[in-house]
Amino acid sequence: MRYLFFLAMLVLFCASNAQADCKTDCEQEFKTATQECQGTYNNPENKQPDQLQQCLDQAEADYKSCLDQCEDEWDDETER
Repeated sequence: MRYLFFLAMLVLFCASNAQADCKTDCEQEFKTATQECQGTYNNPENKQPDQLQQCLDQAEADYKSCLDQCEDEWDDETER
């Protein structure tokens, strides 16, 4: 009985760590995307505020989508 309890706890721990890793990946991708937006559309030689905002909006949408995928993956793992 203790073995099964330990195994269940281990599975839950691994699943929660996987979710944390996924979210960390999403945050890193978002940070990189926003830096690329700034470098491309908000530099001294090329200021394009409309394109910058579109790029930042897309980066935010991608970030939210990534987080949703993390939640979906975590839900799938806990159902197993």
